[in-house]
Amino acid sequence: MGLIDGYVYKVAIYEVYAGRQVRASEKTSVVEKVVRRFPVDFTTIEHHDEYADLLNSMIVVGGHQVVEYKRERFLLLHVPNSIGPDRTILLKAEITEQLIELCGRLLAIYANQVQLHDNKERDLLTRLPNRQSFDLRLFQVCEYFHEYQLKGTMQDKGSWIAMLDIDHFKVVNDSFGHLYGDEVLLHFSQIMEKSFRYNDFLFRFGGEEFVVILNLVDMASARDVFDRFRETIAQFNFPTVGRVTVSIGVTHIDSHALPASLLDHADKALYHAKGQGRNQVVFYEDMDIELSTKDDSDIELF
Repeated sequence: MGLIDGYVYKVAIYEVYAGRQVRASEKTSVVEKVVRRFPVDFTTIEHHDEYADLLNSMIVVGGHQVVEYKRERFLLLHVPNSIGPDRTILLKAEITEQLIELCGRLLAIYANQVQLHDNKERDLLTRLPNRQSFDLRLFQVCEYFHEYQLKGTMQDKGSWIAMLDIDHFKVVNDSFGHLYGDEVLLHFSQIMEKSFRYNDFLFRFGGEEFVVILNLVDMASARDVFDRFRETIAQFNFPTVGRVTVSIGVTHIDSHALPASLLDHADKALYHAKGQGRNQVVFYEDMDIELSTKDDSDIELF
């Protein structure tokens, strides 16, 4: 089968988080559809993606669709996924029957690859990337900043790693049962998907712990983002369970950072947030200042 050169002008792949339901409550709730470009390149920020707008504005069905948008024709190839997000491939092309037939064959191969990947890389409950996926991504981010030297100031638009722990989660499980505990985890993960940008990385670390790698923001912006998320969780009425809160420990990913030390710093900041009463955001860098001030005050100069 031959295709004329130039038939396909643009190809883009998107992850589609399409309002999935939670499991335990009598009145199931649905989150808004979230569309994100895939794969994610955290080194750039696209402030506006018109093709994501196209996918948000329509109901995408399995298989292929030919759609018109702003006087242009697109071929959409959709892969439903029971483990991770759905995938939609968008082709801006001169659409022919040959092209549709060829893409249909390729789509079956791609769907198998997506399923194999997500079986390995995603948490089965929340469908967020799992610990294994996190380890690889954190290594990639550290490698990037080893190459791209930051000036060492918190005002640089760098990346931040945050550990998030749902407060008193054992009480939720003990009081309501693990089924409703799972429902809290599902709602929590869905709020994460809505609250962070397409080029931030979200993970379920294990149990009631989650991780966010927030990319390309300065320290002041990182504070605002994480505190806004903390407040969103505190104000959300979880079905049956009611209100829960989250404690967050954050540290900066600089040009000399190692994955193990970053996890240690974020964990210490999280522990500090828990110790200070929970429902707080604590930056490890603030702890350094606090501890150094304390140490200086204990030194006897005379």
